Amino acid sequence: MAAPRAAGWVADLAWPPGVALVIAALGLFARWAGLDVHLVPAVVGGFLLGVQGAPRMRVHTDNRGATSWGPWPLVVSCVLIGTVLTSLGLGVVVPGACATAGVYGVLTVPTTRRLLETIACIVGCSGLAFGVQALGWVGGIVGVLPGLLIGTALLCFFFPVLNNVVEFSRRAQATADALEAERREHVEVLERAAAHDTLTGLLGRRGLEEPLARAAAAATPAAMTAVLYLDLDGFKAVNDTHGHGAGDELLTVVASRLSRGRRAGDVVARTGGDEFVIVLTGLTDASQATAVAAGLRRDLEQDVVLGDGTVVSVGASTGVAVASHPCDPDELLSEADEAMYAEKRRTTRSA
Repeated sequence: MAAPRAAGWVADLAWPPGVALVIAALGLFARWAGLDVHLVPAVVGGFLLGVQGAPRMRVHTDNRGATSWGPWPLVVSCVLIGTVLTSLGLGVVVPGACATAGVYGVLTVPTTRRLLETIACIVGCSGLAFGVQALGWVGGIVGVLPGLLIGTALLCFFFPVLNNVVEFSRRAQATADALEAERREHVEVLERAAAHDTLTGLLGRRGLEEPLARAAAAATPAAMTAVLYLDLDGFKAVNDTHGHGAGDELLTVVASRLSRGRRAGDVVARTGGDEFVIVLTGLTDASQATAVAAGLRRDLEQDVVLGDGTVVSVGASTGVAVASHPCDPDELLSEADEAMYAEKRRTTRSA
């Protein structure tokens, strides 16, 4: 990274003297051609134009031009352009040159206010250029009156161009905004799809990570966090007997029953085929988590009437892990998982 960065600074440093040398060469040629030019202000103005036009300065100006700096970068550019050209006896082309800079200005900030500011800046700098020539402070390749005619003709051409540039840039910005809004919408859809279970609408394994980590970190003796790991008993039999469509319908009912009555801070997620995780926060006693698990088992044991009238039923094995201090979320989840499988083994042996 050091070499490109160094090269960038070298390019920046080369701009001011480079522009100044070009202006000096033009001035010397004008003197050779017999014109009375003011070489010092022309070269100084060229040097300052090089400073303003250096790549890093240009980017910095563009980033801030629409906010804190307003039209001042354009004003400075037009003044410097007018100084250089008028000093070289080329005041007649100041309107066209400033209008060209104005195109860039309204392109980056396409507002009606910026258009009016740009027009005022161009007219003002052009008037100054012709004014100093009329006062005899500088000479010109053409007289004041012919210069005014040429300058007016140039402005009559460029002002409609500026207006068209504003309209074009507005449409381009509107298109870019619409595309960005569409991109953000697609990103939100993809993020939601990645974080949620498409069948039940609950959080998925990935979506569970953040709220589980937050709850595990917030556990205290006065506001404990509990993780309930739940696995359905008899779900495979429903799938085998009635088909996967019935199994999917059953899972949506289970998800609805698990979500029913949950507090705002509680989290319900489906982490596998028939496995669910419930995160409870703000518990004052560990027995509250055990009571919730018992209530969930009773709810899930109730018969489910499917869409075709078939009545099915399942049970549930639950494992509970409670944290009274900040802990690792994965360890808390693993502890609840192990407790669930321990209960499932006890239930199997009892049967």
